[in-house]
Amino acid sequence: MDPAETAPSQAPSGQGPYESDAEDSTYGDMESLTASITSSIVAYETEHGRRYHAYQSGKYVLPNDEAEQDRLDLQYHSIRIVLDDKLFLAPVKNPQAILDVGTGTGIWAIDTGDAYPAAEIIGTDLSPIQPKWVPPNVKFEVDDAEEPWTYPRDNFDLVHSRVMVGSIKNWPQFLEQSYRHLKPGGWLEMQEIVVDIRTDDDSFLPNSAIQQWCALLEDAVQKVGFSLRLDPAELRRWMEEAGFVDVTVLDLKLPMGLWPADEKLREAGKAQLLATLEGAYGLTVAVWTRMLNKPVEELEVFLAGMRNELKTRSVHCYWPLIITYGRKPDKEGEQAAAPGAGEAPAAPATGEAEGDKSAEGP
Repeated sequence: MDPAETAPSQAPSGQGPYESDAEDSTYGDMESLTASITSSIVAYETEHGRRYHAYQSGKYVLPNDEAEQDRLDLQYHSIRIVLDDKLFLAPVKNPQAILDVGTGTGIWAIDTGDAYPAAEIIGTDLSPIQPKWVPPNVKFEVDDAEEPWTYPRDNFDLVHSRVMVGSIKNWPQFLEQSYRHLKPGGWLEMQEIVVDIRTDDDSFLPNSAIQQWCALLEDAVQKVGFSLRLDPAELRRWMEEAGFVDVTVLDLKLPMGLWPADEKLREAGKAQLLATLEGAYGLTVAVWTRMLNKPVEELEVFLAGMRNELKTRSVHCYWPLIITYGRKPDKEGEQAAAPGAGEAPAAPATGEAEGDKSAEGP
């Protein structure tokens, strides 16, 4: 219903100052201000054929256009497969309030909203690229996870983040903010890819272009204070220093390619291979031009070798995938429970590759 239909026709007796509200320009000014802010947030920037966020311009080096959204959804699909189709591994019971930090396309928040209709899910991101039609218990907000959070303290049952390397510079601060805004007994879970593609059988090609690409990305982002290579032991230490108990760190593998013998993992590898092959330019171009000051014309030549090596079936490579979760104590001074509270999914059996019938791509 239009609010105007329910408004009183005149101000109550003795409240004369309200009578001039209809003529006051303040509300119109507020509408203009809101429109201006909204316009600035969606005034995306275009660079080297890719579209980037406008809010906190330049802070995040990956695009937000349709091609990047497709890559993010493929990445999400492959992670869900490796996690046995679970949305999260933390033993959260009957959640009522969930925060998804760095929600991207919003796909995790939407799936979680469908799975937990009694919970309110908030997804935040620098870019408002999420769909408009979502479950009624899901909403999205434009926000920077490294700025002070404005939510009430002790508010969420679960804070979730996924692949925030390159977005979070100060991880201890992120953990402290998560802890502050979780309810006592609430959980934080981070699902992070280590940008250091590996093999367990030394199957990289000589002078591996894949390894050169990973090293280039890490060297570039370190120039501006980031790292793309989280360490599981360091994550555990940061979690415990922030106050979390029952901390679990799972060092898993996200396969890339059709080499796994296991059908489920081969499906994950197929999705991740496609995401990386088609997303390589968007993953690299801002780093290449802004941080390394290299000509964009040379980028595709560099990426060609990396793509060819990824498509070589004898290369049995994977992304390290670190799942970390911990609980805010129910009361001050509570000690951690015995290890093993969370059940880890089976890690990909990277030593079992499908027979190398061909050394060429799939």
